[in-house]
Amino acid sequence: MKSASQILSLTFIVVVLTFGCHSPQSKNAAPAPVSSGSTGSVHTAASGGSYTITDPLVALNKLFLDGYKDRQAAIRTNTSPLIVANFSTLELYWHGVAETNRSIPDIYHAQKVVAHVPFGIFLRIEPSANESNAQVSDSVLQGLRVYQTQIEAATPSLEIAGFSETQLARQKRILDASMQYLSNVITTAHAPRSQLMAFAHSVGPFILENANDAAAAQLEMTHAAVMEWKKRIPSNDWKQLVVVVRGLQMPRRMNIFTQYFAKLLGEPGHGLGYPLESRRLIYAEFIPKERDHLDLMATTFIDGEASEAFFGDRWRMSRDVLADGAEDYLKKLRF
Repeated sequence: MKSASQILSLTFIVVVLTFGCHSPQSKNAAPAPVSSGSTGSVHTAASGGSYTITDPLVALNKLFLDGYKDRQAAIRTNTSPLIVANFSTLELYWHGVAETNRSIPDIYHAQKVVAHVPFGIFLRIEPSANESNAQVSDSVLQGLRVYQTQIEAATPSLEIAGFSETQLARQKRILDASMQYLSNVITTAHAPRSQLMAFAHSVGPFILENANDAAAAQLEMTHAAVMEWKKRIPSNDWKQLVVVVRGLQMPRRMNIFTQYFAKLLGEPGHGLGYPLESRRLIYAEFIPKERDHLDLMATTFIDGEASEAFFGDRWRMSRDVLADGAEDYLKKLRF
C-alpha cells in the first residue's frame, strides 16, 4: 500500500496532468496556438479558466488516468482486512465478506442531548448579548419559552435513560442551571453578556464530563467489537489491517477513532500535520451533501465562540470534543 507521501505526489500529478500547468490568462487572451496537423480541445481548469491542449496530449493523459483508476480499483478490492469506522458503526471487510457492528451505545446519545441544551441556549441568546444589559427581542423570547417547555417535558425521562447515579446528578445540574438562566432572561427580557458568560462557564465543566463519559462508552463498545474480530482473524492477516476513519473536518485532530486505532495498530504516525494518522490509519474527511465549504466556515466561528464561552479555550472544539476522555480511557484498555 502506498505511503501518504506517495499518494500526495500522485494526487499532484493527477491535478497537473488533468488541468495543465500554465500561467493565468486574461479573459481576452487568444487561445494558445495548436501545432500544425493537430486538432486542439478547450478544457476548463480547476480555477475556472480555460486552456487548450492538443488531442494527442489529451489521449496520452487518458492512459495515465485510466491506469490510476484501475490501480485504485485493485487496491480497494485487495486490501484485507479493512475496517471502516463511521460515526456510529464499524464495518469489517475480510475475504470478500462485510460485517457491521455498532460503536456507540444509547447512553452516549443521552449524554450528548443534555450537553447540547446549554449550547443551544447560548446560540439563541449570544447575538443579543453584545451590550451590558441587552434587550432580547420578542421572537428570541418566544424561542426560549419553547426551549423551557421542552426541558420541563424531558427532565422526567432522565430517570430511565440509563445514567449512573453520578451521571444522573450531573444531568440534573445541567438542566437546572439552564432552566434558571432561561427563567431570568424570559422574566427580565434582558441578557447582559456577563450573565451569559457566567452561565456558560458554570456548566462548561459538566459538559466536558459528559463528553468524557460518552467517550468511554463509545470506546467500550468499539473495543468489544474489534477484539472479537481480532480473535477470528489469523494473526498474519491482522498484521495487515488497514483502518479508514470517516469524519467531518473539525473533530479530525485527536479524533476518538484515530486515537483508538492508532493504539490498536501500533504504527508510528507519519507526522504530516495530524497526530497519530499513519500509513495504515487514514482519516477521510467529508462534507455532508446538505452542507458546503461555507457551512464549514460558519461552524468554525460558531464553535469557536461557544468553546471560548464554555471552556475558556477558543480552539477546544477544533479537536474532537471526546479527545480528552478518549485519551484517559484508552489507558485502561488491553489490546
